[in-house]
Amino acid sequence: MKAAARVIRGFLSLLTGMWVTFRRIFKRPVTLTYPHKKPELSAAFRSAISLIRFDESGSHDCVACLQCQNICPSYCIAIEGEKPEGLKKKRATKFDVDYALCSLCGLCIDVCPTVTLEYSKIYDVADYRPDAFVYDLLEPYRDGEADFLVEARKKAEAAALKKAEAAKAAKAAKEAKAAAAAKEEENAAGKTETAKVEG
Repeated sequence: MKAAARVIRGFLSLLTGMWVTFRRIFKRPVTLTYPHKKPELSAAFRSAISLIRFDESGSHDCVACLQCQNICPSYCIAIEGEKPEGLKKKRATKFDVDYALCSLCGLCIDVCPTVTLEYSKIYDVADYRPDAFVYDLLEPYRDGEADFLVEARKKAEAAALKKAEAAKAAKAAKEAKAAAAAKEEENAAGKTETAKVEG
């Protein structure tokens, strides 16, 4: 009797499994044929940090302030920078991140004063070498850095020239205003003298 009950239970279990399988046949697949198809990542997807490319400049805006390096609890960020000739701001020359240590806390993104850090969309990083996870975030920008610096210097020179012209125009306007006020005073004094003579 026990054997028959076990057979019946097994048969019912088989029917239940077959019913689940039969229902799934007519539904859309939930799996992805990776790597042939790439997943669509949500806007909230958080991966290791990367530098934002700004359309106006075609480059990043990291000024090597070291705020992200200083606040990182994992000590996974290493930055160096220098001030290029002709520019007011510093520019990062090295920006390495060890993704193996990064805890994705987002503190570096929060403290960035130039808002040039964001979460990247990297999701398939895998390697057996420990140093393979140290990424140079400036790598995509290295080829265009010379062109960026030339353009930035031109803009800085144009802005300085415009500022000098504005200062010159303001000085001329101030002098003209002072001359007009002096002339008005002179006219007022002349009228007073005329009034005294007539009186």
